[in-house]
Amino acid sequence: MLLFLEKLSTTIANITSIVARLMLASVAVVLFVQVVLRFGFNFSLPWPEEASRFLMIWVVMLGGSLLVRDEQLVCVDFFDAFWPRRWLGYRNAFFRLLLAGLLTVLLVKGIDSTIFGLRRTSAALNLSWFWIYLAVPVGAALMLFHMVVLAIRDIIKGPDAEQEASLLRAEL
Repeated sequence: MLLFLEKLSTTIANITSIVARLMLASVAVVLFVQVVLRFGFNFSLPWPEEASRFLMIWVVMLGGSLLVRDEQLVCVDFFDAFWPRRWLGYRNAFFRLLLAGLLTVLLVKGIDSTIFGLRRTSAALNLSWFWIYLAVPVGAALMLFHMVVLAIRDIIKGPDAEQEASLLRAEL
């Protein structure tokens, strides 16, 4: 089961990475066109700033899920030397499950905001806020999935799983 979850996690991460890169490239293109129009032709479009802001929200939430999966978030590992080696995996799993609880709250509140956004539209794009707020529950759900997979891995494989995973990522 763990092998299936890790493969699914990798597939989801690859798709997420592609989507986030496309969105970030779109932000760069839209803002470049806006700058050229504004300073080159003394004309500007009303929607590029708003579009880039909304796309960046999506990029941050999708990128956050990739950071969770690759264990690139800030971590205090100074006290790891004081823990017995065999307990590190369980401690990491415990902290991951605590974070999963916080991500569950973010998911639920994000869904509430998304539903609230159905009744509003953005100023320049005339786009429903539903699509903008949807970034929060989607990002939270992706982060939650990756966090739970990492917690299961820590419980099953123990403290050496993190080192094995980092070596595997280094080879890719």
